[in-house]
Amino acid sequence: MTPLAVIEAVATLLWSYAGVSFLAWAGHLRRAEQRARVTHVFDMIANLVPAMIALLLVVLAGAMIGLPSVVVIIAVLFPAGLAFGLHMSLNEIREETTLTRELARIGLALAIGAAVIWVRQSS
Repeated sequence: MTPLAVIEAVATLLWSYAGVSFLAWAGHLRRAEQRARVTHVFDMIANLVPAMIALLLVVLAGAMIGLPSVVVIIAVLFPAGLAFGLHMSLNEIREETTLTRELARIGLALAIGAAVIWVRQSS
């Protein structure tokens, strides 16, 4: 497996975790009271801001230094920041965090990501 394929696989797994986390977050948002929804959306955006600032700093530093492979770093940093922000937002919304829910979400993300990776590699 080439290094580029490994990076693509890691990014795919992070994208699938971010997608599963977004669906869980949207479900909590749908069940929340009407007046609390705007607060939850702003909290999620506030959790995404540090990751996007880090992404911007990496792009600027790469451009100033002249790194040719900044795009490869962005391919992993963007879904990682998105997954981290959604994970933190879920922890703020939920009343209780259970290990089984976390493991179920991680398992579903791994299954989806593995299926996508397998389809990409086989075609």
